[in-house]
Order: sequence, then C-alpha cells, then structure tokens
Amino acid sequence: MSHTRDRGAGAASRPATGGRSIRTGSLFFLVVVVGIVALLMALSLVGFVVKPDPAVRAGPMYVTLALITGASLLMLVLSLNATFLPLMSRRQVPNFQLVMWAMGVTGVVTGLLTLGRAAGPYVTRLVVAGLAFAFITIQEARLARAGAAAPARQDDQPARRPQTHARALQRRGGRKH
Repeated sequence: MSHTRDRGAGAASRPATGGRSIRTGSLFFLVVVVGIVALLMALSLVGFVVKPDPAVRAGPMYVTLALITGASLLMLVLSLNATFLPLMSRRQVPNFQLVMWAMGVTGVVTGLLTLGRAAGPYVTRLVVAGLAFAFITIQEARLARAGAAAPARQDDQPARRPQTHARALQRRGGRKH
C-alpha cells in the first residue's frame, strides 16, 4: 500500500517539474517576441530619422514612432521585470504599465488617424507585442496567486494531520461504536 503511495507522489511531482519548464520556456519565448518588436521599433524610428520617407508626413510619423517605440521598450522592461530580471518594485509596476499603455494607445490612435496605412506595420507590431505582454502579465498574476496560496496550504496540512492520525489510531483499536 505504501509502495503505491510513493509511486503516486513521485509521478505527481514529475509533471509539475515538466510544467514549470514549459512555463519558463513559453515565458522566455514571449519575452523574446516583445524584445524583437522593441528592437524592430527602435530600428524603424532610427531609420525614419536618418532617412525619412517623402511620401509620409514626417511630423505625425515622428510622433507615432516615438510613442510606439517608447511603449514597446517599456513593455520589454516590464516583461523582463515580470519574468526573469526584477528591475523595479511591485509598487512601481502599475505606474509604468499605465505609462506604457497610454503611450501605446496614443501612438496607435495618432498613427491611424493621421497616417492611415503608413502606420499599419507599426500598429501591428505593437499589437503582437501587446498580446505577448498580456500573456506574460496573466502568467505573472497566476504565479503570484499560487505563491500567496502556498503558505496557507502548508499551514493547513499540519493542522489536518493530527486529526487524520487520531482517526487512524481510533480505527486500529480505539473505541468501538
């Protein structure tokens, strides 16, 4: 009987380890997506500053590229903070997220209203990075909830064990009902 319990406990711990590595791998992939978008946006901004496209109005394009590039760079920093490299405290994160989303939405709206199709590739890049960032923040929130719930479970288990142990003793030869 105890042999099957040991086997069951070992089997239950193996998928958790595999799940953790899958989670880490997928988070790494999502951070790479956000990083690539941030790099592409920075290159696009520098490229437009160095050699502006004469077919596109320069003023709105500078504003759009600056806002979207700033948002994507903040998104990269916040993604790294949420996954592998803690750069700021939990109290600072909401402020930076607010700035990031405000810059991104303002850049998208400015680009679409003033430039139309010319802003399309940049908007698409930001949407892709925004989706990856959303998955990263959802996973971070899930891990934070699991971490907060873990100590409570550990506190509950020692309280339940003496009752289970007492019931086992009672079944073995205690009072008969």
